Amino acid sequence: MKLDHIGFVVERIDEFVETLRSIGFPAATRPVPDHDKNVNASFVPVGEKDEVYLEVLEPLDERSAVHNFLKRTGGGLHHLCFEVDDIAKASKELEEKGFKMVSPPTDCGAYDENLDRSCTGVTRISFFLLPNRLLVELVEKGR
Repeated sequence: MKLDHIGFVVERIDEFVETLRSIGFPAATRPVPDHDKNVNASFVPVGEKDEVYLEVLEPLDERSAVHNFLKRTGGGLHHLCFEVDDIAKASKELEEKGFKMVSPPTDCGAYDENLDRSCTGVTRISFFLLPNRLLVELVEKGR
């Protein structure tokens, strides 16, 4: 597994991105809606060669998976995302190790659109809750 991004939940993407700009992170992707998850997402490259990102998420409405997190905590660090070659296999292995699957592998075309990735397959993601309550996302990028 390789770190792909660190997810943050915020009330307003534009305000958070402006704060990041003020401390030296000038680039950010335009927010792209993911209607399946009811969020807007923007990515800010923080690693060399755009290999690691901060993913900035804002809820589109109260049905958003991150809405309750924002209301409960005020936002902030939400999850760590790791790239895997085979999401079905990696997800099964985590389940076998006793990690709780929060969201099974699903398509996430918004990831590809947001990072302007042209690929033949659609990116897939899944989420797990670790025993220490850390939320982990797996991503299998479309090829």
